[in-house]
Amino acid sequence: MKPLFAALPLLLAGLLGACAGAAPREPETPVMAECRAEAERTPGAQAIYSRINTQNPNNVDRLEREREVQVNRAYADCLARRGVRRGGGVEPVRRSGL
Repeated sequence: MKPLFAALPLLLAGLLGACAGAAPREPETPVMAECRAEAERTPGAQAIYSRINTQNPNNVDRLEREREVQVNRAYADCLARRGVRRGGGVEPVRRSGL
C-alpha cells in the first residue's frame, strides 16, 4: 500500500502538468507582425501611459487591462482592414475592478 501512496503525488503532478499546456499559437505572418506593431503605436494605447500612477497598484492594473483591450481591438481592426481573418474564439474574461 505504501508504494501506491508514494507514487500518487508524482502521478497527479504528471497529469496536471500535461493538462496545463497552452494551445499552440499559429505562426505569425508578416502582415500580423505589422498589425501588431501598428496596434502598439496607436495613440489611445500610448496615451494610457500618461495616466498611470505608479504608486497606486490598482490604477496600474486597471490601466494595463484598458491598454490591452485597446491594443487587441486595434490589432483586430488592422487585420480586418488588410483582409486577414483573425482566429475565432471567445472574448477574454474581464477581471472585476474591485
